[in-house]
Amino acid sequence: MIITKKLFNNVPVTILKSNKFKSVTGTIYFKSKITKKNATYRRMLKNILIESCYKYPTNEKLYINSLENYDSYYCTSSVRYGNYIVNSFTFASLKDKYTKKGNLKNVISTFCEMIFNPLVKDGCFDEETFDIIKKAYRSSLEKIKEDSSAYCEKKVFESLNKKKSYSFMSEIKYLDKMSAKSLYEDYLDMINNSEIQLMLSDDIDDDLIEIITSKVKTNKKWEDDLIINNDDEKDELIIKNGVGYGTQNVLSIVCYLKNLSFYELNYVAPLYRIILGGSGSSRLFNNIREKNSLAYYVFARLEKDDSLMEIIMGIEKKDYKKAKELTFLILKDMVKISDEELKNAKKEIITSLLDSQDNMFNITSRQYNADIFNLPNIEEYISNLKKVSKDDIETFASKIKPNLCYFLKGGISQ
Repeated sequence: MIITKKLFNNVPVTILKSNKFKSVTGTIYFKSKITKKNATYRRMLKNILIESCYKYPTNEKLYINSLENYDSYYCTSSVRYGNYIVNSFTFASLKDKYTKKGNLKNVISTFCEMIFNPLVKDGCFDEETFDIIKKAYRSSLEKIKEDSSAYCEKKVFESLNKKKSYSFMSEIKYLDKMSAKSLYEDYLDMINNSEIQLMLSDDIDDDLIEIITSKVKTNKKWEDDLIINNDDEKDELIIKNGVGYGTQNVLSIVCYLKNLSFYELNYVAPLYRIILGGSGSSRLFNNIREKNSLAYYVFARLEKDDSLMEIIMGIEKKDYKKAKELTFLILKDMVKISDEELKNAKKEIITSLLDSQDNMFNITSRQYNADIFNLPNIEEYISNLKKVSKDDIETFASKIKPNLCYFLKGGISQ
């Protein structure tokens, strides 16, 4: 793959040319400091901006336009990365050589209409559209209680340091106070006070890139750390219980990642996670689920931007104590791993990375992640990963201690 970086209208543009695909995708990213308020607002924004725009004032008209442009595709997301929130907008279209000439330009023009020319009147988003989206958003927040895993995750982050960004989540209290006017004001803040970047999955003409980047009036450079620092957190275990709204019981164990180097966080920690609980041959899976039948599912998750390692499992209430104690023992024993475990973990990550290059959406997403975490291209990353030693993993494991044990019990009926 050939990676080219250019600057258009003060917008960094990365072009990833592979010649694998008949389609081209583009994603524009708006990165802003996260606040308790915009954690809710930005996720509402992603929903309303893809629903309609000034030129296509209904979802039906927007859909018809996409069909006329050879079933072009648009999507959006809002994701927290450590101390920032990133709203991204993506288009996908067949290349012009497979359609009529000018189709890609039409797709990009519609893409820009959706982002930069929303359905607004008198400084407010369209009230009818706003009310529909708000109602659906409120319903999705209320339904989190019905998903034991998602609800447990919410309670876990609420139990961590509330001053840190990983505790900033979408909340109904901010949604209830939101108006079509206040949401539009937040939209202007996103457009005018974000660090903006454009990723393209293939080479396209400069004049088409200009269509997008010419809409950007300001591009702020944020200097604050992306990754949340937990070095100041106490080395103590907090045990909490909660009661959910269904029959499932979820156990979550959180470990702070403290005093880590760039190398440990980006190369050692991912391999540790695979060995601990990232595959069907992991220690957690083999010991918690297979040998002792204590969990329906069990896995470890690395939240690199939050400096957290989390273990999650679905269990029976009666197995809580045994599952917890066995998990703590497994964590303690991670200071000794085998050559075979390390070899398999490297193979697992490398295979996943290479497989991701067969999907044009994954290509641009992976490159953006590499940029914001200051990581090299896949080839160099894999080369560095292969150099990780057993000693690296075992030294890392000696730093890992459980800091929060949260058990969500099932039992409340709807």
